[in-house]
Amino acid sequence: MIPAAVRLPLLALLVGIAIGWAVNGWRMGVELSDLRAGHAQQLERNAAAQAAAIAEQQQIRAQLVQQLAAIDQQRYQELTHAQTTTDALAADLAAARQRLRVRIDPASCPSLSAATGTGAAGLDDGAGARADLHPSAAAGVVRVTGRADQCRARLTALQEWVRAANR
Repeated sequence: MIPAAVRLPLLALLVGIAIGWAVNGWRMGVELSDLRAGHAQQLERNAAAQAAAIAEQQQIRAQLVQQLAAIDQQRYQELTHAQTTTDALAADLAAARQRLRVRIDPASCPSLSAATGTGAAGLDDGAGARADLHPSAAAGVVRVTGRADQCRARLTALQEWVRAANR
């Protein structure tokens, strides 16, 4: 057993500790709630900043999509026009509605040089003689050059697309 002279101070000490503990708990509870409120506000600010950044990125992406769609439409029209023109010219050449003339060197064709002789000068002096290509050969030449034009249009479209995407 504890003597009576020690009991009262010990009891007072225990009551003081309990009261101090409770007061400290309340004080710490207020600090903790302030910290939680500050943390919640910081999270809200972070979320707002992230939402603004996401909205900006979406706007940039939408603009890029519009630019790329415009590039695609323009280049597709150019490609379609080139294909149509090439096909029409090749068909005209194959049907002999048009002719494809090429310059030749008269020295490489002795029979041609002897037949033409040295006549009067023409408008394109020194240009050499001209010959018509066979219709199927002419159509083939036009198709090859048409494919080259189509490849150029495709390459230009791809380069422009990449430039727009990398801006």
